[in-house]
Amino acid sequence: MAVSIIRDKYKWNMLEAIGGQVTDISDGFARGNLPLSEQVMQPTGVFHAGAITVLADEVASAAIHGTYASDTKAQDKLFPYSVQISLNLLTNDPHGPLTAESKVVRRGRMTVVDTVVTSSSGETAALMRSTHMMVDLQKKGPHKTN
Repeated sequence: MAVSIIRDKYKWNMLEAIGGQVTDISDGFARGNLPLSEQVMQPTGVFHAGAITVLADEVASAAIHGTYASDTKAQDKLFPYSVQISLNLLTNDPHGPLTAESKVVRRGRMTVVDTVVTSSSGETAALMRSTHMMVDLQKKGPHKTN
């Protein structure tokens, strides 16, 4: 896989495609947001569960990665391939934006992240714990380790 493709992946393409962005990144922490729009809204006028999941998952990946896509060392890092997500939807938000904050709980070949999604009024809208397999995208397939 070309280095430019790997570097581009760290732009959080899925989140950006639905109008969100990762706003803060440091080693083991990231924050991002997603405004409410018709693109991410279910018929009842609140966020679609899938959009909330995309926000939480992309911000969790950013926390693991720990740096912005513009960092020249980005292509040298392992990719946090999501292998398990447990998301509890507690409330929703008819106004937006939603904000997600992710913190790495455990690093290793299998890295664990906790993410809290907060509504525009400050309520906890969702809680997510995710597990990510760290993979080398220079090799074929996400599950090959050598």
